[in-house]
Amino acid sequence: MIFRHLLFPALLFGAAATAFAASAPAGRISGRVHQAGSDAPVPAAQARLEGPTLARYENSNLIQKLKSTGRFQFNVPPGSYDLWVTAPDFEDVKLRVDLAAGATIERDVELRPLQRSPYRVETIKLPQQMIGEVSGVAFTPKGTLVVTTRRGEVWMRGFPSERWHCFARGLYEGFGLVAPSESEVIVIQRPEFTRLRDTDGDGVADAFETISDEWGITGSYHEFSYGLARDSAGNLYASSGMCSFRAAADLNWVRGPLRTEQYLPWSGTGPVPDGHRSVAQYQGWAFQVTPAGKLIPFASGFRQPLGVGVSPQDELFISDCPGAWVPTATLTHVERDAFYGHPDGLKWHPELKDKKLTIEQLAQLRRPPSVYLPRGTLGTSPGQPVWDVTGGKFGPFRGQVFMGDVSSLIVRIDLEKIAGAYQGAVFPFLRGQGLRIGGMHNAFGPDGALYLGQTVRGWMSTEGNEGLQRVVWNGKAPTEIQTLRLTARGFALTFTEPMSAAAGDARSFQVRRFHYNYHPLDGSLRTNDADVPVTLARLAPDGRSARIELLEVQPGYVYELNVAKTVTSRAGRPLLNATAFYTLNRTLSGATTPWPSKIAAVAQTQLQPGDITRGAEVFRLNCMVCHQADGKGSQQAGTPDYTQPGGPLAKTDDELLAVITNGKMPTPPAVTPMPPWGNVLPPQSIRDVLAYLRATFQPAPQPR
Repeated sequence: MIFRHLLFPALLFGAAATAFAASAPAGRISGRVHQAGSDAPVPAAQARLEGPTLARYENSNLIQKLKSTGRFQFNVPPGSYDLWVTAPDFEDVKLRVDLAAGATIERDVELRPLQRSPYRVETIKLPQQMIGEVSGVAFTPKGTLVVTTRRGEVWMRGFPSERWHCFARGLYEGFGLVAPSESEVIVIQRPEFTRLRDTDGDGVADAFETISDEWGITGSYHEFSYGLARDSAGNLYASSGMCSFRAAADLNWVRGPLRTEQYLPWSGTGPVPDGHRSVAQYQGWAFQVTPAGKLIPFASGFRQPLGVGVSPQDELFISDCPGAWVPTATLTHVERDAFYGHPDGLKWHPELKDKKLTIEQLAQLRRPPSVYLPRGTLGTSPGQPVWDVTGGKFGPFRGQVFMGDVSSLIVRIDLEKIAGAYQGAVFPFLRGQGLRIGGMHNAFGPDGALYLGQTVRGWMSTEGNEGLQRVVWNGKAPTEIQTLRLTARGFALTFTEPMSAAAGDARSFQVRRFHYNYHPLDGSLRTNDADVPVTLARLAPDGRSARIELLEVQPGYVYELNVAKTVTSRAGRPLLNATAFYTLNRTLSGATTPWPSKIAAVAQTQLQPGDITRGAEVFRLNCMVCHQADGKGSQQAGTPDYTQPGGPLAKTDDELLAVITNGKMPTPPAVTPMPPWGNVLPPQSIRDVLAYLRATFQPAPQPR
């Protein structure tokens, strides 16, 4: 399964019949998915269960593709879960499910069709001789379409003739390209940057030149070199993903030095989370190759930096895939010599290789991503970022970023520079309407359409999904939030068309904010999730823009904006996408560190004293599996003994509430992290369970 760790959580077909180490009996969550208004099943539907008790799985979730019956079934430990049901051309449904030990919960789910977008998806017919694992897309200045495939070929489609011919064969898994002309193509293969030239004008490359190959590679089944992008000065940019490594037997061969030790040793039980390691030189790095062919290790800290793009301002941006040290998918403005999170590649850093930084020091060194892409709503693993420079041929989103995803999704990103650093908002753009999965490499064509190369081989059944598609605007205005920009007191929104009076009502907007944890575990659930009251909304007289003010605006959070269905255009059209996520790293003043929160104070006054009876039930459903019924903990899980003097209950209520809410890395001899429960349990339930702990396990005072 070549792509399993790289691109998607583990897929489970049929019941999730899994052996859990927990002593509490598993429960069952099952149901049937059908179309709204009928009993018909939904084509290509899938159910995903997500929660802290699934931390042993990639991204803490299980996924089932639903068969013709539309039924799903998960056998899982007791706990609180989010159940997502999705399908192309249908609205997502998310349900919260609280499962008791041994219980059976049945949830039938009704899916409603999505609105049709004024963007249509067209599948481009490929030559019969081409295996359509399209892994790179580019255009020459004259408009010739050029693609590379994972089978090692480069093909060209003439402009305007649209006739295909094979330009080159024999490459080692090309994964991106640029096309300076019809006679020259530059490809990133797994082992090198290669210039392909047609010197005799017959349309076929006859000269293969190695531009650079100065990084390490191995024989790991799961290892990729990504790219390719070029700036106006002729510098090339690419990246190397980490390889899958658990033991020496994983590697058949290696080029360059081999270092299998971890930069930051894993102290937990079992293998390194998700097994992605930098064992060959510069795995997990971004590269720059100068026009003279010199390779410069440009930046470090990536896990699987699949999407590499250069903006119209010649700035490098890279998307990364979630897993250990990468909480969820990201898009990041990459600057030279900076560190972006995954520490294992630091073993190749000339200054940091021997310093063995702690997690706290790494967190200080790490540059945050420009934009987080919350898992689920915005896909799972994004591809190459491309900028709309079509001059309006693709609609009203000039200068914005578009990215495909391994799922059938395209997202749109509105970046802005705040206090010297990029951040911004990400929106769903297109899902369904015939859009296929695996759109990892993209390019805008001279016709103004967005072209997507699609490949999924080795990680799931292709089912005819691989190849090449393009997205074309039909000229009708989409009803969308065009931009979402930060203000001192909240956000300013612009719309693609005039909106009704409801867009000036504060009750039409719901805002939540949350954190992601930076840690060595496999991804992160949302933590510190809280509603942010909208105190004011003001619509401009022309209906094209609105301002909303919040109770407070703080850095260090992702802000989720949901617009009510009552907000429509003046012509009565609803928003095609009413959700946005803004990554707020810096305020307008440049502040990057949160301060004491009014929201926390408001929430505190609304909470009641902890209820022991309710807390006992919370403990039974969520905590007992690790902490045991007697509160003495589990040696296997590494949980502490509450009943011992000087144990966790010696801490203050505020300290313990923070630990339960935010989670905690293990302190030896403990080896298992405490997961964050703030995104699973409401604040009142956290108070209730603390009251139960105090009443039930509080050690007796020691004699003086």
